[in-house]
Amino acid sequence: MKVYSWIRGSLALLAVTAWTAGGASHDAGSIAHAASLSDAGRTYNAKEASLRAYGLAGKVIVIDAGHGGRDSGARGVDNIHEKEITLAVAKRLTSYLQEAGATVVTTRLTDTDLSTDEDRRNRRRHLGDLRGRLSVVRNQPIDAFISIHCNAAPAPDWHGAQVLYLKDNDHAKQLATIMQQTFQDTLLPTKRSIQSNETLYLLKRIEGPSVLAEIGFITNPNEASWLQRPAYQEKVALAMYVALHRYYDEVSSGKVPEEDPED
Repeated sequence: MKVYSWIRGSLALLAVTAWTAGGASHDAGSIAHAASLSDAGRTYNAKEASLRAYGLAGKVIVIDAGHGGRDSGARGVDNIHEKEITLAVAKRLTSYLQEAGATVVTTRLTDTDLSTDEDRRNRRRHLGDLRGRLSVVRNQPIDAFISIHCNAAPAPDWHGAQVLYLKDNDHAKQLATIMQQTFQDTLLPTKRSIQSNETLYLLKRIEGPSVLAEIGFITNPNEASWLQRPAYQEKVALAMYVALHRYYDEVSSGKVPEEDPED
C-alpha cells in the first residue's frame, strides 16, 4: 500500500529531525540507530503525504493525556512534569488521527483533571479523575483507547518506552505488541517488551484495543531531554499513529502479530 511508504518515510524523516536537533551528544548506538532510519527514509515520496490512512477513517479513538491540573504525575530531571509531556504528545497524536479521518475523543486538552469539587472535598480527587476519564470513554461507542504516560524510577539509568495492556484482553495485547515493536524501531533504544497488568483502573474497564503507553523515563537525563523536544514528541505521536494503523490493517486482514515475551 502506498500509505505504508509514506509512513515509513515519515518515521525516518522524523527520526533524523529528532536525533539531530539541539546539538546534544549521543552514544554510538543511538547514532547508528538514527542512521539506519535515515537510510529507510530515502524512499519517501512527498505526494504520498496527502493520502488518507483508510484503515483509520471512521474509527472513534480516545486519546487520554495522563495526569493534569493538581496532579503533575511523575517529576523528573530538572523538575519536569509528566503532565506536560503527555499533553503535548496527545495533541500531536490527535492531529495525525484526525488527518487520517478518525474521530478523536480526548479526555483533556488543557492542564486540568477530571475530578469534581465534591471529589476534592471528599479527598478522592484521584479516583474522581479516573472516573471522569472513564465517563468520557463511555459517552459513545469507541474503537480504541490510548492512555499516554511517562515513566519514572529511583535510578537514573532506567530507560525505554513500554506498552501495558490488561491481561486476557487479546485485542489490547495485539495492539500493545504492534506499538511496542514500533517504539523499538523508531524511538530511543529500548529492550523493553509489552507488560500485562491486572490492576490499572481504566484498562480494567475499557474493552477492546486499550493500552497504556509509557513513552519514556523522565528520570533518565537523556530520555528526559528528548521527551521535552517538540521534534521527538512528534516522533512519539507518529509512532503511536503508525501502530494504530498497523493494528487495524492486521485486524482487517485476519493476521495475528508475533507475540513479544512478557516481563
